[in-house]
Amino acid sequence: MASTEVDSRLARVVIPALDKVIKNASWRKHSKLAHECKSVIERLRSPDNSSPLADSDSGSSLPGPLHDGGAAEYSLAESEIILSPLINASSTAVLKIVDPAVDCIQKLIAHGYVRGEADPTGGPEALLLSKLIETICKCHELDDEGLELLLLKTLLTAVTSISLRIHGDSLLQIVRTCYGIYLGSRNVVNQATAKASLVQMSVIVFRRMEADSSTVPIQPIVVAELMEPMDKSESDPSTTQSVQGFITKIMQDFDGVFNSANAKGTFGGHDGAFESSLPGTANPTDLLDSTDKDMLDAKYWEISMYKSALEGRKGELADGEVEKDDDSEVQIGNKLRRDAFLVFRALCKLSMKTPPKEDPELMRGKIVALELLKILLENAGAVFRTSDRFLGAIKQYLCLSLLKNSASNLMIIFQLSCSILLSLVSRFRAGLKAEIGVFFPMIVLRVLENVAQPDFQQKMIVLRFLDKLCIDSQILVDIFINYDCDVNSSNIFERMVNGLLKTAQGVPPGTVTTLLPPQEAAMKLEAMKCLVAVLRSMGVWVNKQLRLPDPYSAKLLEIDDRNLEEGSHPVENGKGDGGHGGFERSESQSELSSGTSDALAIEQRRAYKLELQEGISIFNQKPKKGIEFLIKANKVGDSPEEIAAFLKDASGLNKTLVGDYLGEREDLSLKVMHAYVDSFEFQGMEFDEAIRAFLRGFRLPGEAQKIDRIMEKFAERYCKCNPKAFSSADTAYVLAYSVILLNTDAHNPTVKSKMTADGFIRNNRGIDDGKDLPEEYLRALYERISRNEIKMKDDGLGPQQKQPTNSSRLLGLDTILNIVVPRRGDDMYMETSDDLIRHMQERFKEKARKSDLLCSLGCGYTQIYG
Repeated sequence: MASTEVDSRLARVVIPALDKVIKNASWRKHSKLAHECKSVIERLRSPDNSSPLADSDSGSSLPGPLHDGGAAEYSLAESEIILSPLINASSTAVLKIVDPAVDCIQKLIAHGYVRGEADPTGGPEALLLSKLIETICKCHELDDEGLELLLLKTLLTAVTSISLRIHGDSLLQIVRTCYGIYLGSRNVVNQATAKASLVQMSVIVFRRMEADSSTVPIQPIVVAELMEPMDKSESDPSTTQSVQGFITKIMQDFDGVFNSANAKGTFGGHDGAFESSLPGTANPTDLLDSTDKDMLDAKYWEISMYKSALEGRKGELADGEVEKDDDSEVQIGNKLRRDAFLVFRALCKLSMKTPPKEDPELMRGKIVALELLKILLENAGAVFRTSDRFLGAIKQYLCLSLLKNSASNLMIIFQLSCSILLSLVSRFRAGLKAEIGVFFPMIVLRVLENVAQPDFQQKMIVLRFLDKLCIDSQILVDIFINYDCDVNSSNIFERMVNGLLKTAQGVPPGTVTTLLPPQEAAMKLEAMKCLVAVLRSMGVWVNKQLRLPDPYSAKLLEIDDRNLEEGSHPVENGKGDGGHGGFERSESQSELSSGTSDALAIEQRRAYKLELQEGISIFNQKPKKGIEFLIKANKVGDSPEEIAAFLKDASGLNKTLVGDYLGEREDLSLKVMHAYVDSFEFQGMEFDEAIRAFLRGFRLPGEAQKIDRIMEKFAERYCKCNPKAFSSADTAYVLAYSVILLNTDAHNPTVKSKMTADGFIRNNRGIDDGKDLPEEYLRALYERISRNEIKMKDDGLGPQQKQPTNSSRLLGLDTILNIVVPRRGDDMYMETSDDLIRHMQERFKEKARKSDLLCSLGCGYTQIYG
């Protein structure tokens, strides 16, 4: 037991609070609580230690969370007895009793009397502290404005404390409570305080994660900068000052946490130290379980596009199947990183919510989550930018959020989505090549390229986004190298510059436009600013390669140097630490020893891509001539194996024409088809699974003789890989036709009378060299085909086949609006954002099988899926 001096020190905090509890307690309803309070008061006032707080057999030997700061400590049992009346008082739902109890707990934490970890997964001490935090959070249900501020003060004090460490579910519960106060409070000051508290907590969580220390100094946020972009016009200076005082006072109460000499007073600076960060959460199930419908809506897209984030998961989830968070996903050994991961995941899930239009409160919650995600990414430190765990979380959760919000008609949502994308491009591009390659066209280019009838506000947001992007020369060079010079990626830089040029030139004469003259003039001016920034940045980069002084601005070089240190990391062959799709840096290639060789290498790579695109363009008109051109240009080898590999892997090929070429009778085409089929490994595959894999890369030609040649070779290959499957290759040949016919019969809506399982079995009698295949085998095959269609998709050229083919546009994502976001008029049935999202997800699903994720998403694909 503690000494008398210690008792008196603790008594000065606890006894007045318990006296108030006793005074306000109802003797009938709260008699047990009053007796408990009196018992603790008597012991704390006792001048000696003759009457112990706890029995010797009730855990008095275990150390407890209450400390006095000196040598003496309270045992676990003694600590529990002192804290018990405070916990019970906080649970009474009587404001006059709850208020002094919560206030006392806040002072105990602030003075450092409560120490240890609050974590429901910990030991007895951690469980006691977790119960303490849980009780405080539940007090929010009283819905009292005065108590709301006290709760915010207590919870922020707990997260800020360097003696009490909040982890796991306890941390999420605190964030959830602050978020609930932000949404539910009727007091404007309380709302602003809750938002500021969320941000400050996030600063602490991510700053500690970056420093791998719970005692790293942290500065108070600047509340005035929180009022952007949503509510700055509505903010009251007195409210801002009040909230700032609230935050600063709590932060300054902890020695070692706030150092006024080092306080930067910044919010949103790019120093990589998490000066500001994120909050976010919803209700308990939304935070801890990945069962919300918004995530399920995009499940196919998530799995196909972000394989690296989901490595280790097998197969795809069927529509409607619930994904549950595996505990192993968040079993991170480092508790500080686990806390940051949990909060980040919760925030992303909250930002995915699609509240009903009539529910402005929930929309405010979505917006604040996006605001805080923006803050988080703008201030990301080295661990967040480079850790596989956090890059995977960005791919798995944040990119889903971008997908959901990129189709929003609400301008603030679009603006925040652009800001988040800007941070990804500026600071995370080393590990997110594939993701940026999809979202940049989806969010930015589709708006930029709409010259005649754009949404003026959206277009201006995009132009200002590009203005910020274009001042960084290294970002532009990285984009050009990693997309415009990569044969498997889209021409993002080219499309961006062309879009700016068209916008600067204005609406073409005679074109109907929805723009007013002042709006068109404003857009022209912004586009010209961006083009000037592009030219200036390119000049800066060239001068830097040639070691010439910067003629423009020292500030640009500072930005560029900082970006070299923080924004992306040297990688080779377009693959960074984040796995496939890492950004390639122009300065990182070993063969480029000077500025001249840098430029020459870039020029060569660009020329290679253009020539390859020209060959693909020729192929998509006349396949044989295209192959001849590519062989002559040394873009494809002249052996059948090399040509087959090109047809199998190249992006932008018209898959119908690939099928036609493979079915030709000529000697070279026949050898190529044999090499193509022989490149597949069907060993151990079910028959229908092999057909799906085989027909994924091309569309079967229309001529029966061509189909015969292709399917005959397929049957031979399947039997060679599975020698015990059938008596002969003829069996596989006949069964393959039967499967294709069944697929058409089962899934073609014009076929009214569907084939039954018995009918399918009858149709295949005697095909195995006069013998029947096992009935159970055929029935299982029938069931799989009936449930899971082999879809023969048209290639992505569609409408573009009616237009002259331009080789410089073929792989330039010029049909991104058809692939991801259909043009107006093409799909008039899609009248809602939900329809648009579903269509986008289906388009992504069509690309799911490409090994390059979506880096190579381009104009022409024909794929057959099951």
